[in-house]
Amino acid sequence: MFNTSTNISSQGEDLKLIATTLTIITIAFASLNVLSCTVIILRLAFHAKCQRYNAKHSARRIGILHSINTFIHIDGQCLVVLIMASRTLYSDFYIVEKESSSPPSWHCRLLNYFISMFAAGIYGTCFLQSLFRFWRIMRPHRCIYHKFTFHCQLVVFHWILIIIISVPVWFRSIYLSSENYCLNRFSDTWASIYISITSAAVPISGIIIVYLKIVVYMNNVWSTRKRWRRMERDRLMIKRILLLVFVLSSSSSAAVLLWLLMFIQQRLHPLSYRLLCLIIQIGMLMCIITLLLVSPPLRRALLTTKTRHYRKKQDTNSSSDNSNPKLDGHGIMETHTEFLSSQTS
Repeated sequence: MFNTSTNISSQGEDLKLIATTLTIITIAFASLNVLSCTVIILRLAFHAKCQRYNAKHSARRIGILHSINTFIHIDGQCLVVLIMASRTLYSDFYIVEKESSSPPSWHCRLLNYFISMFAAGIYGTCFLQSLFRFWRIMRPHRCIYHKFTFHCQLVVFHWILIIIISVPVWFRSIYLSSENYCLNRFSDTWASIYISITSAAVPISGIIIVYLKIVVYMNNVWSTRKRWRRMERDRLMIKRILLLVFVLSSSSSAAVLLWLLMFIQQRLHPLSYRLLCLIIQIGMLMCIITLLLVSPPLRRALLTTKTRHYRKKQDTNSSSDNSNPKLDGHGIMETHTEFLSSQTS
């Protein structure tokens, strides 16, 4: 039986100070991530609204849709961790009289459910982006795969799927009195395996299979130079998605390391859950930066929204100015001459 008594207040003042410091840093990172994701989502939504509804911009709008979906899940994950860390900080300053053996409330279970659901959603959105690139290369003539409405339905189906597969996590939630929130214990092997398979293993395997199929297809099929360049861009984009998944997996591996340390030492360190929340937020920040670095269309959409809108207004004003006669001296004389000639006739 593992020693899972993690009551920070009974471990000494030094350990309590370290725990509170880790929680404050976690709150700072979570707040930064939530603010960044919210701004990015609003900018992308505005940019998608300004896009024209034609075939040329259809692929760009679909790419923006999947990017918005990814940032929504990252934003949700960071927001849930921010709430959990705030509850922990509150319990550090004000002792919460509640035993870990007491049944967790529904809103406490809801936090654990959301953190599992959004984690699965982040990996799932990466798989949807790679699937979109796969259809662009392998099924270029199937119009259904290139319609914006189809991908909207695909995103809705993805949300329904992650909501359903995260239901078992609700019933495995345990209240942690030292942290003042609900989570799955590290000693809960069944829940850990289930979350790892549904959240990470399945979508990562799907992305790898999609990438390998595209590589084999491009090596065996000859195409025109224009289509080949587009296929090469899509293949490069999936490779960048794999880099993003690697960054996500590196942050998720912290839970695996803490889980292994628990088995080796036969006890759970009091700071394990706080370290886990902090590492998750650092991983989410790295994920946001990686998304902006590896996706030039996404970066272009964020940086040129105002410029394009201003340029569109300038073009409208210039076209209206060109349609009106110039009011300089020569123009006035020409207009007056034309008026007199019309009167004479």
